[in-house]
Amino acid sequence: MVHRLLGLLILSSITILLISIPFKGTFINVVSGQAVPLIPLTGGNATLNSGIPKFYNCIEKEVKGSKNVNDDPYFKSEPTKAEVFKCYNMIFKESEQESVS
Repeated sequence: MVHRLLGLLILSSITILLISIPFKGTFINVVSGQAVPLIPLTGGNATLNSGIPKFYNCIEKEVKGSKNVNDDPYFKSEPTKAEVFKCYNMIFKESEQESVS
């Protein structure tokens, strides 16, 4: 009886191990993403065509500049709402005011 239980335990452990091996790589690939390069914009709006790359560069600089300011590890690679608003106002609001003047 003990031998059967031990055999069953070993067999079930091996089965679980063999089933989990193929899925291990799949879960890792889903979780770890990589940055995607921006494609050149060629839309009908010249302000957006030139402003969006500048906006993303501004966001990148702001995130690097405030990397150690926030305790939350999420914001070491992602912008805060304040950084997004700052870059938006700097890139799009200022260019809008310049074009009106």
